[in-house]
Amino acid sequence: MSNPMTDVSSEASAPSLAPLAPGQIRLVRWVICPHCWHSFRPEDILWVAEHEELMGDPILPEEPLRFLPTRFNLDGMALDARGMTCHTMACPQCHLHIPRVLLENEITFFSLIGGVATGKSHYLAAMTWELRQQLARDFHLIFSDGDKESNWVLNRYEERLFLPDDPDHLTVLEKTRTQGDLYRSVRLSGQQTNLPKPFLFVMHPGAGHPAASQRQRSGTIVCMYDNAGEHYSVGQDTALTPVTRHLAHAKALLFLFDPTQDPRFRERCKAFSKDPQILEAMQTMRQETILAEAAARVRKHRGLSAYQQYDRPLLVLVAKSDIWAPLLGADAETEPIIPAAGTDTGPATLDLPRIAQMSKLLRQLLLRTAPEIVTVAEDFCSNVTYIPVTALGHSPQRWPDQPGLLIRPRDIKPHWVTVPLLYTFARWQPGLIPGAGLQSELPSFTPSQPDQRALP
Repeated sequence: MSNPMTDVSSEASAPSLAPLAPGQIRLVRWVICPHCWHSFRPEDILWVAEHEELMGDPILPEEPLRFLPTRFNLDGMALDARGMTCHTMACPQCHLHIPRVLLENEITFFSLIGGVATGKSHYLAAMTWELRQQLARDFHLIFSDGDKESNWVLNRYEERLFLPDDPDHLTVLEKTRTQGDLYRSVRLSGQQTNLPKPFLFVMHPGAGHPAASQRQRSGTIVCMYDNAGEHYSVGQDTALTPVTRHLAHAKALLFLFDPTQDPRFRERCKAFSKDPQILEAMQTMRQETILAEAAARVRKHRGLSAYQQYDRPLLVLVAKSDIWAPLLGADAETEPIIPAAGTDTGPATLDLPRIAQMSKLLRQLLLRTAPEIVTVAEDFCSNVTYIPVTALGHSPQRWPDQPGLLIRPRDIKPHWVTVPLLYTFARWQPGLIPGAGLQSELPSFTPSQPDQRALP
């Protein structure tokens, strides 16, 4: 029996997308593994053996064998060497699990860059929690887990912050480590290699969206990572730990700048803030070095000269805006979303001119307080947008006999945390998020073509 992947994929790659026959599934032309970023044809995907005797994969010795099938049942599921029906697929290179949905939708990578203790985990948890609700409520879009196994750590973060048993019980998210639950060790080219675990989300039109009848064709898989801040330090990008190489595949780069780690911001905020991150002697870090190192890695893996600017967008997210917002002199709380007019049941619209104006004000603030952030960002990318965000929306607390700063879940009120993703889709991947404002009023940007060198 022929491989069903081959038959359907060849139909999907035709210039005109003909209607599918009953039972057919349209596949993408190329699959990109979210673990190792290897590109391959859908028909080359491996399957994971089910029979208990087929243990001991050469790359993952403690797991079942991965194999390229030659036999399938009538439902198109692969049969292993013992005739067992298989249900799980894997990457041909790293042999890690590939959710089936990655064969049906293109993947959109977002890379979050930031130093140690800048709040990346809090930001990711707040962003994904808010997206689940905001996209459904305002834009008639479905945003759901693409793979529960991949997302379980992030789901745990969301539950701890937004769905606790006792919302008054103080909590904290543990620091992201350089090894552990967010990484997998596999044997590639004869050596143990650490790869990051992705967070995968399905995003597609729901009822009430103009593209509701084309859910698959209009949808995408959103992929993000929670790298430890140490992995953005100089010398940490090696063949054994290529955990930040998603940077070269990202639709947009998100750099999270923490003003409370900058003594100049802390000094300016002391006049109006009693936040312990402002008043106490906290960690100070040169954060422009993190961005400069990320820029060097992108240039290296994309084959760019040290003087070439990257043509994909860089969003500089200035965190903890609930603390420093008085320095901005603008409303950084009200979301830049324009509701549907009157009784219109269509999706809301993202206020692009307001985001552009906020970016201009925030850039001016950074130039006055931490100008090196602007210098490094704009030397690296030709399209930079500055966005205020706060994952918590309130000050954490000290508690007797408890180390660190603690969070009261009841008080959490994120602001603008979804704007970077909404803005990216509205500006550079139209069809899902409507954007208000003439494009001529905004900075121009031409998306890069797929990097054919990455394809096998």
